[in-house]
Amino acid sequence: MNSYSNDELMTVLLARELRNEDLAVTGASSLVPVAACLLAQIMHAPDLTLITPAGVVNPAPPRLYRSASDGRWVEGAEAVGTAYDLFEMSENGRLDVMFYGGVQIDQRGNINLTGTGYGTDGRPQFRGPGLANTSFAVVSKRILLFSAAHTPRTFVEKVEFLTAAGHLNGPGDRERHGITTEGPVVCVTPLVTFEFDTEKCMQVRSIHPGVDPDDVVRNTGFPLRLASWPHTDAPTSEELSLLRRFVDPSGELSA
Repeated sequence: MNSYSNDELMTVLLARELRNEDLAVTGASSLVPVAACLLAQIMHAPDLTLITPAGVVNPAPPRLYRSASDGRWVEGAEAVGTAYDLFEMSENGRLDVMFYGGVQIDQRGNINLTGTGYGTDGRPQFRGPGLANTSFAVVSKRILLFSAAHTPRTFVEKVEFLTAAGHLNGPGDRERHGITTEGPVVCVTPLVTFEFDTEKCMQVRSIHPGVDPDDVVRNTGFPLRLASWPHTDAPTSEELSLLRRFVDPSGELSA
């Protein structure tokens, strides 16, 4: 039995993907990515800069808050800017990392945050939160995807609505549309870590400890190459200790 929650696992795995001197931006509902950035700063990336969507730079809160737009993130922060400042940095190509989840994420890493179940009238049966600035997906140097749910409804062959560009229709398609950044590089879920193959399709990089491969196949809505998938390195005692002591003392990630 795992001694950590899915959110703690995903936080640690995303933190491992971050690099020193990255400038990373999260969305509004991004408890796990914010925690991952704070953990990375402690573990191996002290010069990483985190900016929340409200413009808070390198927050140092006494605890985590569910919304990245919560005003309490200001406490202990290095600086506070505005959404305008953030958008300007994005247009100047200064963003290294952007995190995205989605109502749907397809095999090419395209993201749907707009809606599903579109009828003949063009209206969705389910309406998502949408996105404040779609340009982040094309100007950020790389995208880290994550999802708290790993189901065939979330991981689909093709999104019903393209809210933010992943690898579009495959290799070279970002470039054909004038997009020069790398795009999605990984996707972390409670079951696996995906990466993108040469055809820019998501395939399993590693399966998390205790997960049955059949569950991965059954809960993924696009084809996966069946192989003996390597196992994800479980969070270390040091990673969990630092996460729980300094990043999440109130236990939001284990709730």
